[in-house]
Amino acid sequence: MTGNAPSTDRLRHADAIDPPRIDDRAFRQAWRVRTRLDALLAAGRIDAGIWQAACAYRDTWERALTATVAGRSFGARGGGADPHTRLLAVAASVARLHAVETRIGQDAAALCYACVVEDRSWASIGAAHHRNPETMRDRVVIALRALAWAWGEVPGVGPPVRLQPPTPRRRVGRL
Repeated sequence: MTGNAPSTDRLRHADAIDPPRIDDRAFRQAWRVRTRLDALLAAGRIDAGIWQAACAYRDTWERALTATVAGRSFGARGGGADPHTRLLAVAASVARLHAVETRIGQDAAALCYACVVEDRSWASIGAAHHRNPETMRDRVVIALRALAWAWGEVPGVGPPVRLQPPTPRRRVGRL
């Protein structure tokens, strides 16, 4: 296929892919897959500040994972910084991620990671937590607000509401 015409895969997933856009508001020269995080922003469930904090969180995770898993940052020549500087940057990224997880709690951090870094579906996140996908979407929004607060980049976002683990259901018998 030649040109910039959409493929059959793009036509099948029309609601999840944004076309190129070049105008006074955006400069995007290629097709872009819309993430769950983007969908939350478009639906008005989170604001731009929370979205930006989540994107910074995702970028920090990608830097840490790329450096530790692939080893590119440590053994590669060039790249602008010496290996010691890159190692310190990775250590700072990991320390910040750990501090954020400590501030928001392990459950909220796991939800943020599943949504923002892995971009898992609501059904997948719900199945992992034995919850309804709609419930998990609401819990992820709460976790993202906590993430923005802990990340410290969003003014006006208050301290998070702690996500409590589900309480076991008790059977009520007849008297």
